[in-house]
Amino acid sequence: MTVSVADIDRWNPGDVREVFHATRRRAEAAFEAADGIATIPAFNSWGGDAAQAARQANGHLRKDLDAHGNEALAVAKAAQVAADDMQQVKTDLAQLEADAADQGFEVDPASSRVIPGPNPRAPMIVALAEMEALQGRLDAILAEAGRVDEELAGAINMATGAEPIPDTPHENRPEIQDALSRPLPEDPKQFHELWEKLTPEEKDWLYQHDHSIGNHGGMPFTDRNTYNRMHLNELQQTNQAEIDRLRAAHPDWAAGNTPFLDSREWQNWKIQWDKANQSQHGYEQVQRSLQSPDGLPRLLDTIDDRGHAAVSINDPDTAKRNATFVPGTGQDLTRLEFSTEKSEQMLQAALRADPSLRPGDVSVTTWMGYDRPMNVITDAPSTSYAHNGAGALDDFQSGLRASHNDAAAGGPSINTVIGHSYGSTLVGAAGLGGHHLDANNVVAVGSPGVLAGHASDLSLAPGAHVFATRAENDIIGIATYATLGPDPMGEGFGGIPFEAAPGPVGPLGSPTVDAHSSYWSAGNPALDNMGRIIAGEINVTPPRFTP
Repeated sequence: MTVSVADIDRWNPGDVREVFHATRRRAEAAFEAADGIATIPAFNSWGGDAAQAARQANGHLRKDLDAHGNEALAVAKAAQVAADDMQQVKTDLAQLEADAADQGFEVDPASSRVIPGPNPRAPMIVALAEMEALQGRLDAILAEAGRVDEELAGAINMATGAEPIPDTPHENRPEIQDALSRPLPEDPKQFHELWEKLTPEEKDWLYQHDHSIGNHGGMPFTDRNTYNRMHLNELQQTNQAEIDRLRAAHPDWAAGNTPFLDSREWQNWKIQWDKANQSQHGYEQVQRSLQSPDGLPRLLDTIDDRGHAAVSINDPDTAKRNATFVPGTGQDLTRLEFSTEKSEQMLQAALRADPSLRPGDVSVTTWMGYDRPMNVITDAPSTSYAHNGAGALDDFQSGLRASHNDAAAGGPSINTVIGHSYGSTLVGAAGLGGHHLDANNVVAVGSPGVLAGHASDLSLAPGAHVFATRAENDIIGIATYATLGPDPMGEGFGGIPFEAAPGPVGPLGSPTVDAHSSYWSAGNPALDNMGRIIAGEINVTPPRFTP
C-alpha cells in the first residue's frame, strides 16, 4: 500500500502505544498469576498422590499462563516498535517541512510533492535543484512510511490471531524471565549487564524478535558482529527481491529504455529503482569492508536499511586504544571504502606512534550511524543532521565503554573520536544539548564548526582533550563561522591545533576540495598527529599557518 503525506499526518502513535500498554498489562497479569500458583503455601504441606497430581496440574496451568503472557508480550513489543517508528517518520516529515519552508517551498499533503511556496527565495535554477533534493528526502520518508505501515499491520495481525506469534525461550530464572518480559534497557551499561546473563538461546530469540538488536549499545562487539552479519545477509536478500520486483514490472525501463513520456508512473518507478540499486551498492560496500586484506579482523557493529553502518578493525572490547572515525557530507554507504581506507591509515599511524602497541591493541571504527548531509549547498549548512544524529554517536561511545573488557585490555581503553568535515559537527552535537560523549580525545579535521562556542562547552570524559586541524588550502575554510560555530582552529576556541600539509591549491591560489580530503595522504603531518593522539599522546606538532 502506498502511504501519502496526508496519511502520515493522520497517524497517531499514541493510539498504538495504548495497545502496547494494554497488552503489557495483560502479559504482566499472566506472569503474576503463574508466579502466584508456584508459591501457594498450601502445596508445601501436602503429600501423597493427590499432592503430586495437584502439582502436575498447576505446573501445566503455570506453563499455559507463561505462554499466554509471552504471547501478549510479543504483541506489546510489536506495537511498541511500530509506534516508535511511526513517531520517527512523523518527526522526519516535520523536519523536512520546516527545511522546505526555510527554502521557500511547501509540501502538498494530497500529492505528496514538494512545490514552490508563495515566497520563493532563490533563482529558478537554484530553486529547482533545492526542490529536487527535498523531493528525494520526501520520497525516502514515504518509502519508510510504507515499511512502517506494513510493520503496524503485522502487529495488528498478531493481536487478532491472523499471524502466528513467535515462540518464546524456555527460562526458569525469575529475574531473567522478568527482564525478558519488559523492553530491553536503553542504557548501554544496563543492557550489557543483562546481555551477559542470557543464554545463547535467549540471545537468538531476541534477534528473531528484533533483527536490529546487534546495533544496541552495550552488546559485546563480537556478538554485534555475529547478529549484524546475519542481518546484512537478510537485508541484501530483501533488497534483491525488490530489484527483481521492479525489473519484472518494467523490464524495458530496467534495461535502460527510457519511456517517451515522462509519466508519474515512470517517475515513481525510477525513484524506487534508483533507491534499490543504491542500497544494493551500499550493502556490497559493507560486505567489501568486512574483508581483511591486512590480516586484521573486521567487525560489523551497525547495519540497517536506512544507510547506516559501522565497521571496526580489530575488536574494540579488547583494544587498549579505540578510535571512532565519523565521515561528513556526501559520504553514503556507496563510498564506504574511502572512509575505511582512512581508518586503516589511522590505525597504522597509531602503531607507528607507539611501537610498544601490538596490532590488536588498536581498534579503529568507521562510524556512519547517522544521516549524513548529502548536498553541500542545501544540506551541509543545516544543524539538523548533527542534532538528529547526536544521540546515536553518544550511544555508540557509551556502549564502547560499557562492553569493554578491561581485564583483557589491562584497563579502560583510551577512546578518541575523529570527525571529518560535517562529521566534526556531529561529534560536537554529541557533546552538547544534554548529550555526553564518552571520549578522552576529540579531533576536528577540516571542520566547518562543531556547534560549540568553546572547547570547554563539550561534555566529554574527565580530562579530555579537544584537537583541531585544517589544511591551509582546504575549501572548508570558506564555510567556517557561517552557521555551524566558530573555527575550532581559532585561538579563542580553546582547543589544541595541530599541523597539516597545506594541500593542493587551485587557480590563482584558490582553496580546493582536494585539500579538504588530503589529511590522510602519505607523509601528511596531520596523519602522524592523529596517530599520536589515538596512541594516547597529546604532544602534536603545531600548525604552520594562522587561520
